[in-house]
Amino acid sequence: MKKILAVLCSAVLTVAMTVTAFAQPSVVASGVVTGINKAVDADGNTIGEIKIDPIESRFDNLTDEQKKEVEAIKTLDKLKEVLGDKYQDGMSVVDLKDVYLYGDADVKFPITITFDVLGVTSSSKVEVLHYDTTASKWEVLESSVGEGTITATFNSLSPVAFVVDNQTAAAIDKANAGTTTGSNTSTVSPKTGEGNTMMMVAMFAAIGLAGMTVVAAGRKRA
Repeated sequence: MKKILAVLCSAVLTVAMTVTAFAQPSVVASGVVTGINKAVDADGNTIGEIKIDPIESRFDNLTDEQKKEVEAIKTLDKLKEVLGDKYQDGMSVVDLKDVYLYGDADVKFPITITFDVLGVTSSSKVEVLHYDTTASKWEVLESSVGEGTITATFNSLSPVAFVVDNQTAAAIDKANAGTTTGSNTSTVSPKTGEGNTMMMVAMFAAIGLAGMTVVAAGRKRA
């Protein structure tokens, strides 16, 4: 009986530790920007020589310090620091891309780019952040949102973070549920309440342990 009680105690402790892990929220970056809808330079000329790639595939173009700063924007603390008063509860980074010119493109800045983004609507709360590699810091760009698009104006091109409100992040996750492309999958961070199932398991395990203890005590008295 003592061995059984020891095993049950260990099981309850393990489940209880797991509950804490489930309760931790996080900012998750994932691929939801599917392409460039339109890009024009300062004179209104259409630009065709712009590419967007997952930031990880372009890390070789960054210094070690710049890589750390780019990765840091995925964290809630850094996001709040960069957005300042523009931050709203529940906002998160849903994509992180490197935007760049290729070939012999010679354009006049500022450049205005409209990105295709699954799940966003004209009522979404969005912010577009640009990592200025010259100044080595994140900046908040002038931006607007439409049905399935986000538009921002750039004075230079380099890593870009796309930030949306919590409701839009959920819509993005739903919109991407049917996609098959790995770069276009989205993960919405778990909320604290999502650990309730594990808490119930721990509670029932504790009740079972208590019952076993009572039965064992009764047998000893007998």
